[in-house]
Formats: sequence, structure tokens, C-alpha cells
Amino acid sequence: MEVADAYSCEEVGAIALQCPRHAHYHVQSENLVVEVLDEDGHPCAAGETGRVVLTTLHNFAMPLIRYELGDYAEVGEPCDCGRGLPVLKRIHGRRRNMIVLPDGRRHWPSFPKIRYSGIAPISQIRIIQRTLTDVEAIFTSDRPLSSGEENGVVKAIQDALDYPFKVKLVHVEEMPRQENMKFEDIVSEIDKTRSAE
Repeated sequence: MEVADAYSCEEVGAIALQCPRHAHYHVQSENLVVEVLDEDGHPCAAGETGRVVLTTLHNFAMPLIRYELGDYAEVGEPCDCGRGLPVLKRIHGRRRNMIVLPDGRRHWPSFPKIRYSGIAPISQIRIIQRTLTDVEAIFTSDRPLSSGEENGVVKAIQDALDYPFKVKLVHVEEMPRQENMKFEDIVSEIDKTRSAE
């Protein structure tokens, strides 16, 4: 049996399903309208990344009209599989998972286990951007890390984030769940901090 990916959210269920012939996703247009908009609210063209905005078509008890998830996706070209449904080439992730660099650039970093498994015996890690120049890496491990392992992990984090952030390592016995009960590997508190100012 082949494994296929699905893009969904709690509010509307399935948003897009992976094409059986390609890596991209087909929007479930029978149930909802998916718009991908730039920062000025204009529709993105194929190859462009923007904010995902949803309108449900069958949720009569509580309709969602132009509901912004906080997700970003890249619009894809029409698919040759014959389905005729709109295409999302890539789902990048939530705005809160974007790292903000001091010059204002943003990107979604990836820090899979393969990046640190050969450096230190870390079971789980969460990287939290606290300021434009500082991140905190909360991690679990069976034992304290040596100074060489700590230096290696810091360097791997800086490489993954594409900036020489000051990294504070914090060892915990158990990875705490976030307010939404999810385990997100990378979270930025920059927008939260700015909105509170």
C-alpha cells in the first residue's frame, strides 16, 4: 500500500490531498475554496508563496468565509493527472514556524533528527526564537551533553537557521507540550512579542 500525504486542519478537515502521480497536492474544491494570497491580499501565481485563506462551501451551521489559517503554501501549475483540481506545490507551514532574521528576511528552517543524531544523544528538541538574535533549544537526552557535543549542536542549529544566532541549550526531563498540545520543532515568538508591544 502506498503512503500519501494530506493537508488538513481542525476547522474544515481535508484541505488538499497528495496527487497519486506527483508530490504536489490537489485542493478539495468540492468542499471549500482555497486562496493563496500575497501580503497585499492579491492572488499568488504558480510558483509564488502566500497566505492560505479558506472559505467552506457546506458548513451551514458555522460557515467560514475567507478564514486565514496562518499557513503558507506555494501555488502549483495545473496537473497532468486529469483531476483538474487546483494544485498546491508545497505547504510551507505556519507563520509562527518562520524564523525571522535581523535583516527582516523570513524562512522555514528544517531541523530533522538526522542533523543532530550523529553529534549528540538528543531524543527530542524544540528551537524557540526569542529575539532577532537569540534562540533557545529545549532538548531531552539520557545524559548531560559534553561541551564538544553542545558546541556541535549549537553549530548544527546555526547552520539550519542560516544565521549565527546566540543559542541557549536547555536540558529537560520531558518535552513540554505547547498550548495547542502539538510538538512543533521550531517556533518563533517574534510576531507575538511585536504584537504585545
